[in-house]
Amino acid sequence: LKDSREFLHTLRIDLFPEEVYVFTPKGDVKALPRGATPIDFAFSIHTDIGLRCAGARVNGRIVPLRYELQNGDIVEILTGATQHPSRDWLKIVKTSRARSRIKAWIKNEERVRSITLGKELLDREFRKLGKATSSLSKAEALAQVFDHYKVGSEEELYAAIGFGKIAPRQVVLKLLPPEQAQAFVEEESRGRKTPVKAA
Repeated sequence: LKDSREFLHTLRIDLFPEEVYVFTPKGDVKALPRGATPIDFAFSIHTDIGLRCAGARVNGRIVPLRYELQNGDIVEILTGATQHPSRDWLKIVKTSRARSRIKAWIKNEERVRSITLGKELLDREFRKLGKATSSLSKAEALAQVFDHYKVGSEEELYAAIGFGKIAPRQVVLKLLPPEQAQAFVEEESRGRKTPVKAA
């Protein structure tokens, strides 16, 4: 280990002043940009390890994830089945690989949450009418709604509602026959809470 560190120190000074060289527990060398953290190291090993990174042990001692790796460090990544990236990680990573994988994971998670939220919001609007959301997939107007909002599926529609790009009320009104939609709007404008029944 001493010889390896001396070699890396010489290499760093003479050839690659902007990089840091660290070891895996098995002795493999990883080159990372100066200022890289254990999160960068984890993503350099494998995306799944990076996404489940819960902590790190450097030279046998637990370090915070924001720890800046030094030449010759031996890095061991600790993972957790329920551990996931956070937006805070984007502030401390140095490699584009880690940054892009974290952003992709966050974007996907936000989409999943938006689909769930969008469905709940649409369910709420349908319940005001005394209808079930299941009628959405059977509605003849569904294709027109997709075309109007430039979405290709119910999932995309729910996601757009969840992200706040589409108002659930407008979707419901477009799915109702015109006379029911008009009655619903009039009923609301009078401030009455009774649902409009289908004719």
